[in-house]
Amino acid sequence: MQKKQSASKVASYSALDNAKTNSNHYRITLLSVAGTFLDGYDISIIGVALTIITVLSAFSYANTPLGKGLMAASTTIGMLFGALTIGYITDVRGRKFMYLWDMVIFIIFTAAISLSFNFWSLFIFRLILGLAIGADYAIGATIISEISPKKSRGKFLASDGLAWWVGAAFAFVVGYLLLPLGSISWRVMFAIGIIPAIIVLILRRKVPESARWLANNGELAKARESEMIVTGGKADKILATHKKVSFFTLFDRKYLKNTIYFGLAWFFYDVAFYGIGLFTPTILILLGLSHSLSILGSAIFSSIAIIGSVMCILTVDRWGRKPVTILGFAGMFVSLLVLAIIAMRTPTDAFAAGITGVVIASMYILFELTQSWGMGSTDFVYGQELFPTTIRATGQGWGTSISRIGAILGLTTFPTIVALYGLGYGLLFFAIAGLIGLLLTVFMAPETKDKSLEALTE
Repeated sequence: MQKKQSASKVASYSALDNAKTNSNHYRITLLSVAGTFLDGYDISIIGVALTIITVLSAFSYANTPLGKGLMAASTTIGMLFGALTIGYITDVRGRKFMYLWDMVIFIIFTAAISLSFNFWSLFIFRLILGLAIGADYAIGATIISEISPKKSRGKFLASDGLAWWVGAAFAFVVGYLLLPLGSISWRVMFAIGIIPAIIVLILRRKVPESARWLANNGELAKARESEMIVTGGKADKILATHKKVSFFTLFDRKYLKNTIYFGLAWFFYDVAFYGIGLFTPTILILLGLSHSLSILGSAIFSSIAIIGSVMCILTVDRWGRKPVTILGFAGMFVSLLVLAIIAMRTPTDAFAAGITGVVIASMYILFELTQSWGMGSTDFVYGQELFPTTIRATGQGWGTSISRIGAILGLTTFPTIVALYGLGYGLLFFAIAGLIGLLLTVFMAPETKDKSLEALTE
């Protein structure tokens, strides 16, 4: 009877929640967001590679609207399955188990991609790579949330968004520098991603298992040891909770609203974001820039997104999650709407048209700044604060998987809309997605700052 009463109590992790930020927090966060950096690099480098492989006979199918959309979405399709299934495995088997194995998969299939021999081999290798990337979305953010002090948890989680954009900017810079290599340059672009992945795999071996996961599985001594490693010596008198891991907990009445909001908001964000992000070089070419300048322009715009991510890190714990996310969706909607109107009313050499080129550049900057300030960073925050320890990685995986459906929709629909109706209507499609995300956040999003994970979810 006594055991049953203890298990019903809410576990306390005050040593973790109230710890002073130290080098362990930064080290574990850095190694966790490294997976997101690699995702940003891989997702963005395919945008550069598509401008090269479409002229190669073995990859000629990538030059069709469907082929281009499938290739751009290949990793995203893999992420759809990897995030949800491996996120659930992470809740069952532990954070660290898949934390290492997903990086092994990343290394193997990044190497395979660089050796691809035709369109379908490249598509399949990138799809499998997506399993690892999707897994890391669920695992890395969960580890960060479960070791972070509650007052600074938002900034540590938002750094996942920053890592994505640093990886994306790095990809465009690498792509630009390697263009002189000609038809083999795209292979080198992918192969470069193997180097940081190997370093991350080696260093991740020393990251401790989550104290929260250990306690939920009855391993109290290891949980206290993990707490002491993270906090630098302090630990709680932790309760063994032994709560069952079940995917269907996401749809309990207690969490259903959170599950719906998180999935749909991230879905509509990715409809617009992935379409714009991966096709930025193509869009800039359609607007009148040369091949090399479109790659350089993509690198510049990605750098603007880094600034937005930094702004999120600086404001998300002070302003709150909801205001920051609203700001992001509002900026996305306005900038994409203006770009759509311009594309409908001006010729394709709009960048050469003086003031029109200035407006286009300004709207692109506004889009990148606000999308990364908002949902581009808070998707990593909300996913961790809306669900309990038993399904935290599953919840993050749920949002990631639903968002990938949105990304696939954007990536496959945009080329078709542009081919049939023109660039302006393709951009309008993205603007509407941003508006829906804004309305969802205004009416459904909770505020979660300054609270322990247990207070938010128990």
